[in-house]
This record gives sequence, C-alpha cells and structure tokens, in this order.
Amino acid sequence: MVLHPQTMRVSSSNSVFSAALFGYSSPDGMLITELIPGFDKLLHIMTDEDKIALVDGIVIPEHSFRRARSLLAKRQGSAEGAALFLRPSGLPAKHRDGAEIMIDVQMRVVQSDREPIYTEHTIVEDDAAVDGYTGSEVVFALWITYSRQLHAVNHGVGPVTALVSRPGTPPDQPAPGQNGRRYLNEAMPSPMVLSETGDEDMRVSMLTEQLEEAKALQEISAEDGTPTDNEPFEHPSPDMVEAGCKTIGKKRIDDFVILEEMGQGAYGQVKLARYKKAAANKMVIKYVTKRRILVDTWHRDRRLGTVPLEIHVLDYLRREGMQHPNIVEMADFFEDDVNYYIEMVPHGLPGMDLFDFIELRVTMGEKECRKIFRQVAEAIRHLHVTAKVVHRDIKDENVILDGEGRVRLVDFGSAAYIKSGPFDVFVGTIDYAAPEVLRGQAYRGKEQDIWAMGILLYTLVYKENPFYSIDEIMDHDLRVPYVMSEACIDLIRKLLDRDVERRIGIQGVLEHVWFTMPDDEEDEEEEVVEKVEV
Repeated sequence: MVLHPQTMRVSSSNSVFSAALFGYSSPDGMLITELIPGFDKLLHIMTDEDKIALVDGIVIPEHSFRRARSLLAKRQGSAEGAALFLRPSGLPAKHRDGAEIMIDVQMRVVQSDREPIYTEHTIVEDDAAVDGYTGSEVVFALWITYSRQLHAVNHGVGPVTALVSRPGTPPDQPAPGQNGRRYLNEAMPSPMVLSETGDEDMRVSMLTEQLEEAKALQEISAEDGTPTDNEPFEHPSPDMVEAGCKTIGKKRIDDFVILEEMGQGAYGQVKLARYKKAAANKMVIKYVTKRRILVDTWHRDRRLGTVPLEIHVLDYLRREGMQHPNIVEMADFFEDDVNYYIEMVPHGLPGMDLFDFIELRVTMGEKECRKIFRQVAEAIRHLHVTAKVVHRDIKDENVILDGEGRVRLVDFGSAAYIKSGPFDVFVGTIDYAAPEVLRGQAYRGKEQDIWAMGILLYTLVYKENPFYSIDEIMDHDLRVPYVMSEACIDLIRKLLDRDVERRIGIQGVLEHVWFTMPDDEEDEEEEVVEKVEV
C-alpha cells in the first residue's frame, strides 16, 4: 500500500489483499486513518521523539510502530502502555464492517518514481486524483501483515508470557534506517525470550511434558468409555445416524460448558467445550461469525440448506468413502442469529499444532520430519484426488499432532471445490502464498496447496521460513542452511518451483525418493553440512 506523505491518503494498493484484509477492493483515495486509526499520530511520535528523518531509503520496522503505540497510550493516560509494547499484538486496524483487527506495519520511504510492482488486478488512480501528488516527491510504502497466530490470539493486552524463538532465524529487527531480512509476520521478541543455548533442556522437557500429558489424557478418555452419542446432534452424519445417535431439533451454544479458550481467527473463535445435559465427550467448537462470511463462500444444499462453504466441505468429507484419518472430523453444526458453530472431534487432549511443536522440538531428525510430512501429504492427496477439494490455507498452525505423533489437517475456512476454480480472490496466509497468487493472477488451487507444502516442509526441516518478504517469494534463490539429505532438498525445490506448470503434483510428492529412503541411510546423513546457497 502506498501513501502520499502530505495528505496521508492511499495512492495505490493491491486490490486482492486490501479486499481480504480491510474489506475494500480499492481503498485508493482513502485516508490511512480510516484503515489504521491514529497512524498519523504514530508517525508524529517517531519523528518527534525518536528523531527519525523520513528520507528516501529509510525503513521503519514493526517494533518501532509498536513502541510508538505504547508511547501514545501513555500520553493518553492508559496504564497499558508498557504491556502494549511487550505483547506481540501489533496495531489496531478497522475492517469495513467496523470490526477491529490487529496488524503489523513496516514502512519504507521511497522516491515516487520508483514505482511499486503492479499487477493486472491492481487499481491505480491517476496522479491527479490525489491532491498534491507529484512524480518528484517521496512516498510511504507500507507492508501490512496479519497473522492469526500472533494478532488474533494476542488481541488485546494481558500477561506477558515467554516466547520461544526458532533457532536459525534472522538476526534482530533492523533499527530505523537499516535494511534487514526477516519473516513476513515476525514478532518483536520480548525481554523474556528463552535463549537458544542455555534453555534447550527446558524446551525439550516442555515438549516431552506436553506430549506425555496429551497421551495420558487420551488414555483416560478411552478408559472412561463415555460415548460421544450421549450428546444429541442436530445434523449428524449418516454413519452417526446408523450407529443410533440421539438427535435434537435445535441446539444452542448455551447447552455447552466452555472448558478452554483455544484461539481466535479472522472469522471467529475456537473453544473446547462439553455438552451440559449428557455425559458427553469434549468437543472443539469453532465460532464462525455470520457477518464476516464472504458473499461468494455460501453454498446452497438440499439437505443442509444455505450454509458456509466450510460446513458444506466438512459435511462432504464425513460421508462414506470421503473420511480420512489425517483430516479433521466434523461431528455436528448449529447456528444462532450471530454465529455458526462447528463441532469437531478433538485430536489429542490437548493436541499441539505444528507451529508450537517446531518451536519446542530442539532437534528433529529426518525420520521424524518425514513421518509428519507424509501424513500431511496423504491428507492433501485425499483432498486433491478423491474429494476434489483444495485446502488453500496449509501452514504449520493448521496441522495438529496428538501424543502419538499422529497428524490431522484442520481449518477448512478457506477450502473450495476444485471445479470452482480458477480462483481470483486471495485467501490463506501471505507467508505461504505462491508467487502466482501474489501477482494477483487467477490461480488454480492445487498448485497453491503444493507451494504451501513446500513452505511447510522447509519450516519443518530448518525451523524458519524460506522467504523473509514478499519480494523474496517472488524472486529469490532458495536459502539452504544445511543439507539434511539430497533427496529432502530436492523435494523442497520441486515443491517451491515458481513455474506453475513444472511444479510437482501431489502424487509425485508421495512417489518422491525421499519417502523411500531407508532409515539407516538417512541416519548417516544427519550430520550438518556447511551452509550453501542454491
């Protein structure tokens, strides 16, 4: 997004991302404060307090904006100023529907004749449309990022908890005026970050403790033998009906006791709950806010009525022949005036997403990486080949492991049927977006899923993202910190091929030599090889 520095109005933007994040396909001409309230005040604080000169080439990173937000809160008499800086929740922004979202902003000052790369879908207004805009002036180029892992869960201010940084990640954030490589959604680490050298044993014990707890709870649940069908269901699957489950005409969220807040995403919340009126098992309930469901993601069904596409896909995936052990299972859904509620069978009690697993798992051998990734690939093959569905939001946060290392793919909020493609609306997470998607072109869903699998495998192996910015996703050699095995890096290269037609397919992934390597051969290749660039 590009701003005119005098008027603070948007002079150009990417229509795909603007529509997905703010609800405006063309925010050009709008004041930036309509999208990011108080943005002008944050800049004023940085130029006055930090004496930052907004000259050509200077880069203001995310943590500088967070610090300015903290100072602004203190000036306005808020007692939460310090916590705002320490907690990685970013800046408040406003969606078109009035809802508040949390984002991060990085700003670069550039000469206006250094035009940003526009796509065929980017709407750029004539220079005369923005008062005072001339070709010789500098402009503010904003990188705006949103991460459900950081911004949704940490929305607001609360106790500051320790963060665990991934080994091998880029150095600290650059100070204003410096360039630096970094994650698209990298968080500003707090002073409580665990060190990478002295606390490895602590991280190992944390991971072991959580996995053992998950396994123990699963065993206890199995011993209890409380049947799931003690809870009545409003929309049971055919298999559940055949098994004699109880049914109910109308279910309400008040019928459940909430046991745990599990997270919050762009379209709602996720909670662990249990049905009050029966000795029922725990369920994961995803709240989907109706007013945030996009118009083109509703689906009309003879049996279910008009429902969000996510519910229709999950219902389809629980039919006979469409179920898969590595894909989340929907048990039921119901609605009220505000939300849809999707009940899902928990995977592990508690389960752990791959994001946390990677953070806590200090050393992970090739055999373990392959075991996890193979299950993800099997889930995607089932979707692409059998169900004819694309997930479109494959990432480490959407892969859940139980205490036995079994994997399940979750969050079908961005899923679609392959026959509906090609797609021209961006969904998912920018870090995992393929180059053709970032160019704003119409894209085919399977190839996007394959690219995201490449990002996932790289992250699993190296504990960091392969690309630190959108520019690097578009055109940058793949960084290889070390070679776990030639077969592994070959598969990563094939997954991250920028040529859509040449990019490997899911069947080719599972037939790749990496999945046929004997364990004794890979053990010999576990030694770290010197860093190379390819």
